Amino acid sequence: MRQPLESAAGFSTVSDFAAGRAVDNFPQKPTMEAMQPLLLVSYGAPERQEDVVPFLNNLFAGKNVPAERIAAAVQKYERFAAKTGHYSPLNAECRKLVEGIRQESAAVCRLPATVYWGNLFWHPLLTDTVAEMARDGVERAVCFATSAFDSPSGNQRYADALESARQAVGASGGAGISRGVSPPLLEKLPLPFDHPLFIEAQAERLQTAGGRRQAAADFILFSAHSIPLADAARCQYVQQLQSTCRAVIEKSGTQLPWELVYQSRSGPAEHWLGPDIKDRIRELAATGQCRSVIVSPIGFFCENMETEYDLDIEVDECCAELGLSFSRCKAVGAMPGICRLICAALKAGSAAQ
Repeated sequence: MRQPLESAAGFSTVSDFAAGRAVDNFPQKPTMEAMQPLLLVSYGAPERQEDVVPFLNNLFAGKNVPAERIAAAVQKYERFAAKTGHYSPLNAECRKLVEGIRQESAAVCRLPATVYWGNLFWHPLLTDTVAEMARDGVERAVCFATSAFDSPSGNQRYADALESARQAVGASGGAGISRGVSPPLLEKLPLPFDHPLFIEAQAERLQTAGGRRQAAADFILFSAHSIPLADAARCQYVQQLQSTCRAVIEKSGTQLPWELVYQSRSGPAEHWLGPDIKDRIRELAATGQCRSVIVSPIGFFCENMETEYDLDIEVDECCAELGLSFSRCKAVGAMPGICRLICAALKAGSAAQ
């Protein structure tokens, strides 16, 4: 298995970041010269009707996806837009995260962070953002991807995309880039799945959604994106999810029963991680002992189509048909604790320059 990019400077080990130990070692008054820029990396998403097909073409490029699957995806976006008035919340969530990081940096560091943002599949595209950084004279940057868990389609894809963007900018230069100017070094932060601030934010979301209830008929379902079993066998995705779920339950103090389930599968059930969330809800309803489900989309860092369509529309409809009450936590996104987590990493990396 290919190894991800190096962890950011300032954390001697991944466990230092996970335990938050670097937080206490920051300089009290960092200078502007000591502050590394931050590059936020996400998938990207369409925001207008005319964006949908070009976005899907980017997403499915090189995958030989049948035309009927693309047509079904277009219909899904149209149905979602008809119900919500927008095509995807992801880009808006990233803008909130960028602004939250800047505000947290200004409050804690007394200096605003320089934050760039690039996406894998829609504007602002990652290669364009790395080219912008090169034009701005950025030599090194800390990178944070909106993926908290290890998987080939998440963490590894971001690591590969960062390196590909650097190579593309280095090979082609670009408008406004002087000959001989190298793209910045990009240091990807460790995954935050077991960071105390990440656990705290997830527990707060769970409590807000009803996790304080203690009724025996309530059930918590932690949901994550299903991936092929073959991919799961070569990474720590399931183990990290299970560990985080247990930590969130302990932090929240709830005594409700809980389970890890999966959603948004795009292949045969026998070859993908399960149980599927709707299948599990049907099983719970069949017992006659479950009256409501509380869904925590723990595997999703920001609100996106998988949370607002697959959960808020499809799973909600499933629960309604079964006579069950449905409530859902929001993804952690730009919560203050998450912005503190990212700024802590930024400050640690800056101190180590």
